[in-house]
Amino acid sequence: MSDDTDLMLAIATASRLIEHAEGLLAQARRSLQAAGGHQPGAPYMDARTAARVGKLGEVAYRHKEFIETHGSMTRADSLAIRRRMYGASVQQTANLFGTIGSGSLFYRARPFGTPVKNDDPILLTEEGTRVAELWQATHEI
Repeated sequence: MSDDTDLMLAIATASRLIEHAEGLLAQARRSLQAAGGHQPGAPYMDARTAARVGKLGEVAYRHKEFIETHGSMTRADSLAIRRRMYGASVQQTANLFGTIGSGSLFYRARPFGTPVKNDDPILLTEEGTRVAELWQATHEI
């Protein structure tokens, strides 16, 4: 069982690295096109933003896509997406969640301090939407 888990984790890691590399290549192509006088298809990102989009963009995009398709999202839906992306060992990723204006990607639509439950509604913050849209633009989706 451990070998299967290690293999799945390796595949998920390799897949994320390939997607990140594809995004960087797309950004480099647009920079070259802009230098040649062509209008770039995606907005320019500074190094800090590009790193954030590279690290968190896909998870933000997958959440945005889910909400657009289904109309809403629960904590259980969010956890399922993160487990598909990062493997079954994902329990909680508190660094992705915060309050509406905190700079985090997502927030629970519940009063602060209430116990976390699987049916809690999850929403994207403005930052989550921005990161998702930048990731989408760099991957030409």
